[in-house]
Amino acid sequence: MSIQMELKVTSGKPIYRGHDHYWSVIKDLGKDNKHFTMHEVALRSNDRDDYAVADYIKRLHAAGFLEMLEQRVQVNRGAGHSLYNVYRLLKRQALAPIVNRDGTLGRQGLAQLQIWNAMRALPSFSLIELAVTASTPDVEIPRETAKRYVTHLNRAGYLHVLRESSNKVQGICRLKPSMNTGPNPPKILKTKMVYDPNRKEIMGAPLAEECAA
Repeated sequence: MSIQMELKVTSGKPIYRGHDHYWSVIKDLGKDNKHFTMHEVALRSNDRDDYAVADYIKRLHAAGFLEMLEQRVQVNRGAGHSLYNVYRLLKRQALAPIVNRDGTLGRQGLAQLQIWNAMRALPSFSLIELAVTASTPDVEIPRETAKRYVTHLNRAGYLHVLRESSNKVQGICRLKPSMNTGPNPPKILKTKMVYDPNRKEIMGAPLAEECAA
């Protein structure tokens, strides 16, 4: 029999990493047509190294969101010199662009985005209503996908259950007004924790389940 264990996560401590955070920093640094560097983005992030920031900036540049204006020389103490790029933001949008390494636009995370948008728009919903509303010609949302997302957000305290589901009736939920945190969809991490990029916080009390031997 498996054992469930509650993990302790420091609540209210922002997480300054990930594409959503990098994009918000880039938009701030690039407002009013100002120029910026990868290092300036990294200074506002808490990654262990700058690789993730540099990788996302390369993707944005390849996709045409950023323009590289010039390369500048930086003199390093006792280590010669190095080059760094200066960028300008060309395309501004609310949500962080999903970009593949070759610069093409990706679809990863679109299902959660569409479900989240549907939750915010609907006054209340069943799983079927949510899946139908969230589906588009490009990305269809299966009922099971909607169910998994609803389950995680309910555990994290986002939803108010208006009617419990049973064999005879569908459950009805609605998004709590206080948990309509913004346009970015809360993300389900591999650890099954819910991360809200609008608040930059882990939400709810995560559970870890011991694997059966």
